[in-house]
Amino acid sequence: MDYNAGILGLGVNLPEQIISNEEIANRFNITEEEIFRKTGVLERRYEKPETSLADMCVIAGERAIKDAGLDGDEIDMVIIGTNTHDTHITAALVQDRIGATKCAGLDLHSGCSSFITALATGAQFVQTGLYQHVLVIAVDKCSSLLNPMDKKTALLFADGAAAVVVGKVPKPKGILGIQMQMDGSGGKYLHLDENKNIKMDGRAVFEFATEKFPQAVLDILKETHLRLSDIDFIIPHQSNLRIIEESAKRLDFPLEKIHTKTIQYYGNSSAPTIPIGLFEEVKSGNIKDGDTLLFIGYGAGLGWGAIAIRWGK
Repeated sequence: MDYNAGILGLGVNLPEQIISNEEIANRFNITEEEIFRKTGVLERRYEKPETSLADMCVIAGERAIKDAGLDGDEIDMVIIGTNTHDTHITAALVQDRIGATKCAGLDLHSGCSSFITALATGAQFVQTGLYQHVLVIAVDKCSSLLNPMDKKTALLFADGAAAVVVGKVPKPKGILGIQMQMDGSGGKYLHLDENKNIKMDGRAVFEFATEKFPQAVLDILKETHLRLSDIDFIIPHQSNLRIIEESAKRLDFPLEKIHTKTIQYYGNSSAPTIPIGLFEEVKSGNIKDGDTLLFIGYGAGLGWGAIAIRWGK
């Protein structure tokens, strides 16, 4: 087999409404500096209440399809990774609206690691040759599940959507390895409460993430026989800037080679933070053809995982 599953196109849909630290600070009678010190967030994005997940997905998906140089009817499968369902047929609604007339679909839910799970799933269909082009969309509308007076969550969470088109790329490019794990004994630390609001034990999640982020890196390096020095860029889930900084320190990996813009300027939108970060770094020129990347996901479940990929078509 002379090909791997790789990423052919990228598309992002970021809401226009900006929720500033000033607004959050006034709500909780704290300072903007305190918010940034605890989270690293400067501002976050909220989608309009009337906008559906399908609406968000279609914009991101069509942009990714265009970036891949394809038409909608060339998509064989749509996979949606989300935690904020407004319907359980989002993939079908998106399939119809993008014009994918002969197309399978899946709606997946695995916490903040949903992009890792969705990309890993889509890659298998491409790698086996069953499908040629899989549209993977990570989307969350966390604002719809927030208690606006819960400081632990209101400081962090946001909305967004991002998509990738997965297809065949020539070796040695494409996905080099995948690692995914879960530990349900920690599910109580990040879940929905009786009012369907996001509930989080911030300290427990911080300790979990700063352990599993570095461990996921080491596990995927072992699987792929890569060294940390081989990695050109890491794009982790954007949960909290302090988690990313502590994990980089534990790995002894330079922070300037880890994506952090999304958590600072777009907030923690859960599932789509990794592909939003990928889009930002490719757009800025920090990721180039042939670079070796790691995607690191972790969050509710508790779940974590990593994907190693050599960038390029």
